[in-house]
Amino acid sequence: MKLVESILTRNPCYTAGRKITVKGLMLHSVGCPQPKASAFINSWNSPAHGTSCVHGFIDGNDGTVYQTLPWNHRGWHCGSGNKGSGNNTHIGVEMCEPACIRYTAGSNFTCSNLTEAKAVAERTYKAAVGLFAMLCKKYSLDPLADGVVISHREGHSRGIASSHGDPEHLWAQLGMGYTMDGFRRAVKAAVGGAASPAPAETEAWYRVRKSWADASSQKGAFKSLENAKECADENPGHSVFNESGKAVYTKAVAFQPYLVRVTIPDLNIREAPGTDKPKTGKVTGVGVFTIIEEADGKGASRWGLLKSCREKRNGWISLDHASRI
Repeated sequence: MKLVESILTRNPCYTAGRKITVKGLMLHSVGCPQPKASAFINSWNSPAHGTSCVHGFIDGNDGTVYQTLPWNHRGWHCGSGNKGSGNNTHIGVEMCEPACIRYTAGSNFTCSNLTEAKAVAERTYKAAVGLFAMLCKKYSLDPLADGVVISHREGHSRGIASSHGDPEHLWAQLGMGYTMDGFRRAVKAAVGGAASPAPAETEAWYRVRKSWADASSQKGAFKSLENAKECADENPGHSVFNESGKAVYTKAVAFQPYLVRVTIPDLNIREAPGTDKPKTGKVTGVGVFTIIEEADGKGASRWGLLKSCREKRNGWISLDHASRI
Protein backbone atom coordinates (compact mmCIF):
# COMPACT_ATOMS: atom_id res chain seq x y z
CA MET A 1 0.00 0.00 0.00
CA LYS A 2 1.23 3.46 -0.95
CA LEU A 3 -0.20 6.34 1.07
CA VAL A 4 -0.01 9.92 -0.21
CA GLU A 5 -1.28 12.89 1.76
CA SER A 6 -3.42 15.16 -0.42
CA ILE A 7 -5.62 17.05 2.04
CA LEU A 8 -8.65 18.88 0.62
CA THR A 9 -7.80 22.11 2.43
CA ARG A 10 -10.28 24.21 0.40
CA ASN A 11 -13.27 21.91 0.88
CA PRO A 12 -15.83 23.36 3.35
CA CYS A 13 -15.75 20.12 5.34
CA TYR A 14 -12.06 20.60 6.07
CA THR A 15 -12.41 24.29 6.87
CA ALA A 16 -15.29 23.49 9.28
CA GLY A 17 -12.64 21.76 11.38
CA ARG A 18 -14.88 19.39 13.36
CA LYS A 19 -13.19 16.38 14.98
CA ILE A 20 -14.47 12.92 15.92
CA THR A 21 -13.49 10.09 18.21
CA VAL A 22 -12.86 7.33 15.67
CA LYS A 23 -14.99 4.28 16.46
CA GLY A 24 -15.09 2.63 13.05
CA LEU A 25 -14.27 2.63 9.36
CA MET A 26 -16.74 2.78 6.46
CA LEU A 27 -15.90 1.49 2.98
CA HIS A 28 -17.43 3.13 -0.09
CA SER A 29 -17.03 3.01 -3.86
CA VAL A 30 -17.49 6.14 -5.94
CA GLY A 31 -20.54 5.06 -7.94
CA CYS A 32 -19.28 6.24 -11.33
CA PRO A 33 -16.84 4.95 -13.99
CA GLN A 34 -13.75 6.86 -12.87
CA PRO A 35 -10.57 5.01 -11.83
CA LYS A 36 -8.46 8.13 -11.21
CA ALA A 37 -8.45 9.45 -7.65
CA SER A 38 -7.02 12.74 -8.92
CA ALA A 39 -10.27 13.47 -10.76
CA PHE A 40 -12.14 13.59 -7.46
CA ILE A 41 -9.38 15.31 -5.52
CA ASN A 42 -9.12 18.12 -8.07
CA SER A 43 -12.88 18.60 -8.20
CA TRP A 44 -13.56 18.38 -4.48
CA ASN A 45 -10.73 20.66 -3.35
CA SER A 46 -12.87 23.75 -3.79
CA PRO A 47 -14.97 26.05 -1.58
CA ALA A 48 -17.83 25.35 -3.99
CA HIS A 49 -17.86 21.62 -3.19
CA GLY A 50 -19.88 21.85 -0.01
CA THR A 51 -21.84 18.60 -0.09
CA SER A 52 -19.30 15.81 0.40
CA CYS A 53 -15.82 15.03 1.63
CA VAL A 54 -14.13 11.76 2.53
CA HIS A 55 -10.96 10.78 4.36
CA GLY A 56 -9.41 9.02 1.42
CA PHE A 57 -9.62 7.76 -2.16
CA ILE A 58 -8.08 4.58 -3.52
CA ASP A 59 -6.88 4.96 -7.09
CA GLY A 60 -8.11 2.26 -9.46
CA ASN A 61 -5.12 2.42 -11.78
CA ASP A 62 -2.34 1.73 -9.28
CA GLY A 63 -3.97 1.22 -5.86
CA THR A 64 -2.44 4.34 -4.35
CA VAL A 65 -4.29 5.61 -1.27
CA TYR A 66 -4.75 9.39 -1.13
CA GLN A 67 -5.54 10.74 2.32
CA THR A 68 -7.83 13.73 1.79
CA LEU A 69 -8.83 14.57 5.38
CA PRO A 70 -7.04 14.15 8.71
CA TRP A 71 -8.20 10.78 10.02
CA ASN A 72 -9.88 12.26 13.12
CA HIS A 73 -11.63 14.98 11.11
CA ARG A 74 -15.43 14.69 10.75
CA GLY A 75 -16.12 13.83 7.13
CA TRP A 76 -19.21 14.14 4.95
CA HIS A 77 -19.17 10.66 3.44
CA CYS A 78 -22.32 8.75 4.40
CA GLY A 79 -25.20 11.10 5.07
CA SER A 80 -27.47 9.92 7.86
CA GLY A 81 -30.28 7.51 8.75
CA ASN A 82 -32.95 7.12 11.41
CA LYS A 83 -30.33 6.48 14.11
CA GLY A 84 -28.00 9.33 13.29
CA SER A 85 -24.91 9.65 11.12
CA GLY A 86 -21.79 7.55 10.73
CA ASN A 87 -19.99 10.80 9.92
CA ASN A 88 -19.80 11.31 13.69
CA THR A 89 -18.00 8.04 14.36
CA HIS A 90 -16.50 6.52 11.22
CA ILE A 91 -13.66 7.29 8.83
CA GLY A 92 -14.92 7.11 5.23
CA VAL A 93 -12.85 5.84 2.30
CA GLU A 94 -13.87 5.69 -1.37
CA MET A 95 -12.59 3.08 -3.82
CA CYS A 96 -12.47 4.32 -7.42
CA GLU A 97 -14.32 2.27 -10.05
CA PRO A 98 -13.39 0.93 -13.52
CA ALA A 99 -13.66 3.19 -16.56
CA CYS A 100 -15.25 0.39 -18.59
CA ILE A 101 -18.54 0.22 -16.67
CA ARG A 102 -21.65 2.23 -17.48
CA TYR A 103 -24.46 2.73 -14.99
CA THR A 104 -27.92 2.08 -16.39
CA ALA A 105 -30.35 2.44 -13.49
CA GLY A 106 -29.63 2.81 -9.79
CA SER A 107 -26.67 0.61 -8.88
CA ASN A 108 -26.94 -1.54 -12.01
CA PHE A 109 -24.33 -1.24 -14.73
CA THR A 110 -22.98 -2.83 -17.88
CA CYS A 111 -19.31 -3.67 -18.39
CA SER A 112 -17.42 -3.56 -21.71
CA ASN A 113 -14.19 -5.14 -20.42
CA LEU A 114 -14.67 -7.58 -17.56
CA THR A 115 -10.97 -8.42 -17.26
CA GLU A 116 -10.02 -4.77 -16.87
CA ALA A 117 -12.87 -4.11 -14.44
CA LYS A 118 -11.95 -7.07 -12.24
CA ALA A 119 -8.33 -5.93 -12.14
CA VAL A 120 -9.40 -2.49 -10.87
CA ALA A 121 -11.74 -4.00 -8.28
CA GLU A 122 -9.06 -6.39 -7.03
CA ARG A 123 -6.49 -3.60 -6.86
CA THR A 124 -8.69 -1.29 -4.80
CA TYR A 125 -9.87 -4.16 -2.56
CA LYS A 126 -6.33 -5.14 -1.64
CA ALA A 127 -5.32 -1.53 -0.99
CA ALA A 128 -8.42 -1.05 1.19
CA VAL A 129 -7.47 -4.11 3.26
CA GLY A 130 -4.02 -2.66 3.89
CA LEU A 131 -5.37 0.80 4.72
CA PHE A 132 -8.08 -0.48 7.07
CA ALA A 133 -5.54 -2.72 8.83
CA MET A 134 -3.28 0.28 9.37
CA LEU A 135 -6.17 2.39 10.71
CA CYS A 136 -7.42 -0.40 12.99
CA LYS A 137 -3.95 -0.61 14.47
CA LYS A 138 -3.69 3.18 14.78
CA TYR A 139 -7.00 3.51 16.64
CA SER A 140 -6.95 0.13 18.47
CA LEU A 141 -10.01 -1.13 16.62
CA ASP A 142 -11.05 -4.77 16.25
CA PRO A 143 -12.19 -5.18 12.62
CA LEU A 144 -14.37 -8.16 13.60
CA ALA A 145 -16.21 -6.29 16.35
CA ASP A 146 -19.80 -5.32 15.63
CA GLY A 147 -20.14 -2.12 13.60
CA VAL A 148 -16.43 -1.31 13.42
CA VAL A 149 -15.65 -2.09 9.76
CA ILE A 150 -18.76 -1.62 7.61
CA SER A 151 -19.76 -0.70 4.09
CA HIS A 152 -22.00 2.20 3.12
CA ARG A 153 -24.75 -0.35 2.44
CA GLU A 154 -24.36 -1.80 5.93
CA GLY A 155 -24.31 1.71 7.39
CA HIS A 156 -27.72 2.29 5.83
CA SER A 157 -29.03 -0.99 7.26
CA ARG A 158 -27.84 0.16 10.69
CA GLY A 159 -29.63 3.50 10.32
CA ILE A 160 -26.49 5.67 10.23
CA ALA A 161 -26.10 6.27 6.48
CA SER A 162 -28.08 7.21 3.39
CA SER A 163 -29.53 4.58 1.07
CA HIS A 164 -26.61 3.27 -0.98
CA GLY A 165 -25.54 -0.21 -2.06
CA ASP A 166 -21.80 0.27 -2.30
CA PRO A 167 -19.38 -1.31 -2.54
CA GLU A 168 -21.06 -4.72 -2.55
CA HIS A 169 -23.00 -3.86 -5.72
CA LEU A 170 -19.72 -3.53 -7.63
CA TRP A 171 -18.22 -6.75 -6.34
CA ALA A 172 -21.40 -8.76 -6.95
CA GLN A 173 -22.01 -7.63 -10.53
CA LEU A 174 -18.37 -8.19 -11.49
CA GLY A 175 -18.45 -11.66 -9.95
CA MET A 176 -15.52 -10.93 -7.65
CA GLY A 177 -16.70 -13.17 -4.81
CA TYR A 178 -15.88 -10.44 -2.29
CA THR A 179 -18.12 -9.84 0.73
CA MET A 180 -17.84 -7.51 3.69
CA ASP A 181 -17.45 -10.51 6.02
CA GLY A 182 -14.52 -11.65 3.91
CA PHE A 183 -13.13 -8.13 3.87
CA ARG A 184 -13.28 -7.90 7.66
CA ARG A 185 -11.47 -11.22 7.99
CA ALA A 186 -8.78 -10.03 5.55
CA VAL A 187 -8.31 -6.84 7.55
CA LYS A 188 -8.09 -8.85 10.78
CA ALA A 189 -5.42 -11.07 9.26
CA ALA A 190 -3.46 -8.03 8.09
CA VAL A 191 -3.61 -6.17 11.39
CA GLY A 192 -0.81 -8.23 12.90
CA GLY A 193 1.62 -7.14 10.20
CA ALA A 194 0.15 -3.73 9.47
CA ALA A 195 2.51 -0.82 9.87
CA SER A 196 2.32 2.82 8.98
CA PRO A 197 3.63 3.31 5.44
CA ALA A 198 6.72 5.37 4.85
CA PRO A 199 5.96 9.11 4.59
CA ALA A 200 5.16 10.12 1.03
CA GLU A 201 8.00 12.66 1.04
CA THR A 202 10.54 9.82 1.14
CA GLU A 203 9.04 8.06 -1.86
CA ALA A 204 10.69 8.45 -5.25
CA TRP A 205 7.47 9.76 -6.80
CA TYR A 206 6.67 12.79 -8.93
CA ARG A 207 4.88 15.49 -6.96
CA VAL A 208 2.59 18.20 -8.33
CA ARG A 209 3.06 21.51 -6.51
CA LYS A 210 3.22 25.25 -7.10
CA SER A 211 6.83 25.13 -5.94
CA TRP A 212 8.97 22.46 -4.31
CA ALA A 213 9.06 24.45 -1.06
CA ASP A 214 5.25 24.85 -0.99
CA ALA A 215 4.28 21.35 0.20
CA SER A 216 0.82 22.58 1.23
CA SER A 217 -0.04 23.20 -2.44
CA GLN A 218 0.60 19.57 -3.42
CA LYS A 219 -2.15 18.08 -5.57
CA GLY A 220 -0.79 14.55 -5.55
CA ALA A 221 2.18 12.23 -5.92
CA PHE A 222 2.54 9.84 -8.83
CA LYS A 223 4.83 7.00 -9.85
CA SER A 224 4.05 7.81 -13.48
CA LEU A 225 5.41 11.05 -14.95
CA GLU A 226 2.57 11.07 -17.47
CA ASN A 227 -0.05 10.93 -14.70
CA ALA A 228 1.78 13.71 -12.87
CA LYS A 229 1.82 15.86 -16.02
CA GLU A 230 -1.91 15.32 -16.45
CA CYS A 231 -2.51 16.46 -12.89
CA ALA A 232 -0.33 19.55 -13.41
CA ASP A 233 -2.24 20.40 -16.59
CA GLU A 234 -5.49 20.28 -14.60
CA ASN A 235 -4.11 22.65 -11.93
CA PRO A 236 -2.90 26.00 -13.30
CA GLY A 237 0.25 27.29 -11.66
CA HIS A 238 1.46 23.82 -10.66
CA SER A 239 4.54 21.99 -11.91
CA VAL A 240 5.87 18.45 -11.62
CA PHE A 241 8.88 17.94 -9.32
CA ASN A 242 11.02 14.83 -8.97
CA GLU A 243 12.17 13.42 -5.63
CA SER A 244 15.17 15.78 -5.63
CA GLY A 245 12.93 18.84 -5.87
CA LYS A 246 13.79 19.63 -9.49
CA ALA A 247 10.97 20.86 -11.72
CA VAL A 248 10.67 18.39 -14.59
CA TYR A 249 7.48 19.70 -16.20
CA THR A 250 5.61 22.99 -16.37
CA LYS A 251 2.67 23.46 -18.68
CA ALA A 252 3.35 26.05 -21.35
CA VAL A 253 0.73 28.79 -21.22
CA ALA A 254 0.09 30.95 -24.28
CA PHE A 255 0.61 34.65 -23.68
CA GLN A 256 -2.66 36.55 -23.35
CA PRO A 257 -2.63 40.19 -24.57
CA TYR A 258 -3.73 42.75 -21.99
CA LEU A 259 -4.37 46.47 -21.62
CA VAL A 260 -2.20 49.02 -19.84
CA ARG A 261 -2.77 52.65 -18.99
CA VAL A 262 -0.01 55.23 -19.51
CA THR A 263 -0.40 58.50 -17.61
CA ILE A 264 2.78 60.30 -18.69
CA PRO A 265 2.88 62.11 -22.06
CA ASP A 266 6.45 61.31 -23.03
CA LEU A 267 6.98 57.56 -22.48
CA ASN A 268 9.59 56.56 -25.06
CA ILE A 269 8.92 53.77 -27.52
CA ARG A 270 12.08 51.78 -28.24
CA GLU A 271 13.13 49.38 -31.00
CA ALA A 272 13.82 46.56 -28.51
CA PRO A 273 13.28 45.96 -24.78
CA GLY A 274 15.73 47.94 -22.61
CA THR A 275 16.83 51.49 -21.90
CA ASP A 276 20.04 50.73 -23.82
CA LYS A 277 18.08 50.10 -27.04
CA PRO A 278 17.50 52.82 -29.70
CA LYS A 279 14.44 55.03 -29.45
CA THR A 280 12.02 55.02 -32.36
CA GLY A 281 11.58 58.77 -32.03
CA LYS A 282 7.99 58.36 -30.92
CA VAL A 283 6.29 58.50 -27.53
CA THR A 284 3.03 56.93 -26.41
CA GLY A 285 1.26 59.95 -25.04
CA VAL A 286 -1.41 59.48 -22.36
CA GLY A 287 -3.84 56.65 -23.09
CA VAL A 288 -4.67 52.95 -23.05
CA PHE A 289 -2.54 50.49 -25.04
CA THR A 290 -2.52 46.75 -25.77
CA ILE A 291 0.53 44.69 -24.83
CA ILE A 292 1.00 41.59 -27.01
CA GLU A 293 4.34 40.33 -25.68
CA GLU A 294 6.61 40.79 -22.66
CA ALA A 295 10.38 40.61 -22.30
CA ASP A 296 13.14 41.42 -19.82
CA GLY A 297 15.42 44.30 -20.61
CA LYS A 298 18.17 46.42 -19.12
CA GLY A 299 16.92 49.31 -17.05
CA ALA A 300 13.46 47.92 -16.30
CA SER A 301 12.07 44.70 -14.85
CA ARG A 302 9.71 44.10 -17.76
CA TRP A 303 9.02 45.56 -21.19
CA GLY A 304 5.93 45.27 -23.35
CA LEU A 305 5.48 45.18 -27.13
CA LEU A 306 2.69 47.45 -28.37
CA LYS A 307 0.01 45.90 -30.55
CA SER A 308 0.28 48.69 -33.12
CA CYS A 309 3.91 47.68 -33.72
CA ARG A 310 3.20 43.97 -34.27
CA GLU A 311 4.54 43.80 -37.85
CA LYS A 312 7.87 45.56 -37.35
CA ARG A 313 8.17 44.42 -33.72
CA ASN A 314 9.97 47.65 -32.87
CA GLY A 315 7.60 49.29 -30.44
CA TRP A 316 8.57 48.44 -26.84
CA ILE A 317 7.68 50.42 -23.73
CA SER A 318 8.83 50.10 -20.14
CA LEU A 319 6.07 48.50 -18.06
CA ASP A 320 7.47 50.31 -15.03
CA HIS A 321 5.65 53.38 -16.31
CA ALA A 322 2.37 51.65 -17.22
CA SER A 323 -0.34 50.16 -15.03
CA ARG A 324 -2.20 47.04 -16.05
CA ILE A 325 -5.97 47.43 -16.41
